[in-house]
Amino acid sequence: MDRETVFKILEKLIAINTANPPGNEKAAAEYLYELFCEEKISARIQDLGNNRANLTASYGNGEPEIIFCGHLDVVPAAEDWQFPPFQMIKKGERLYGRGTADMKGGVAAMCAVLLQLSRENIRLSGTLTLVLVADEECGNLGMRHFLREKGKAAFAVIGEPTELQVAVAHRGVLRDYVDIAAAPYHAALPLQQHNAMQDAAKAINAIFRMNEALVQYRHALLPPPGIAVTMVEGYEKDNIVPGHVRLLTDFRVLPGMGYEECRRLEEQALEGIENCSLSKHFFMPGGEMDSGHALVKKCCEIGERVLGEPQSPAAFDASCEQCFLVGHGIPAVICGPGSLKQAHTSEEYVEEEQIRLAVKYYYQIAMEFLKGEESK
Repeated sequence: MDRETVFKILEKLIAINTANPPGNEKAAAEYLYELFCEEKISARIQDLGNNRANLTASYGNGEPEIIFCGHLDVVPAAEDWQFPPFQMIKKGERLYGRGTADMKGGVAAMCAVLLQLSRENIRLSGTLTLVLVADEECGNLGMRHFLREKGKAAFAVIGEPTELQVAVAHRGVLRDYVDIAAAPYHAALPLQQHNAMQDAAKAINAIFRMNEALVQYRHALLPPPGIAVTMVEGYEKDNIVPGHVRLLTDFRVLPGMGYEECRRLEEQALEGIENCSLSKHFFMPGGEMDSGHALVKKCCEIGERVLGEPQSPAAFDASCEQCFLVGHGIPAVICGPGSLKQAHTSEEYVEEEQIRLAVKYYYQIAMEFLKGEESK
């Protein structure tokens, strides 16, 4: 296979602006659909409406089925960029552009493997399915839609940026709105009058103090839960102390911590603050796989051979969609090219060598799990 194929795919995907919101992933799905159809690889677009779509493609047939999974959307590129964010720029051994690391680099590598298997006419004793979803960066619309139609599979590999280390666990996230109300009044009146701003300050301090108690929660790989305030909103007019202030929390939670437990912890922290109410904005549970699972061990073995260095199960520092796959009964590891440190930055890049190694890594996973051999 032409090893530069993967970079051509990545360059095209970077040029398709799928910043979420609004997403517009359908254009990327249509590009890949046409690419696979040209190679006579079975592909399907799952239309989600409003220019949102998933793309699935498969090679081989029968069971077992393994899934290569990624997302087509990226975060917005509103910051000042050294290079055009929706143009792949090569500088030395780095490829710059929005999504190079998170995670169009992983998507391109997975696509390239399907093409390589097809072009080499490899016979698999099972099916390799590529699942590329919309809306991972916001509400997981694409993954939820895919799983509503999906049965079981042997396992999945999610191509989030882990520098090709095998990650088996991630924290979930709860985002709640905290609304604080009090009577508005003229800013020229005495400061001792009770107001929503003062209560908002108390609420912010109470939320950050939660972190002192959260350190008691332990996990073998993941850090303790942590909570922060990511939004404060309350302006009415220059000379009015507002009657309503809204906060948004970001609560990173361990696998097994359900919404009700997390909500209860927030309520306890805010107890005593007048006219304070909580409302749910978003919840994604944490996810994890047993580090001793045969899938994990095999992926680590393949990784050691491809990378030439020891591998052991690690944690993924951000949230991702492993939790949904595992919750659906599909074991899943997280392993992809690039570093999470580059994700969501204004200088996002991936090393060329990471992409090349990812193609080799994913190819070996397909061949060894599905006992691939060249057709006679």
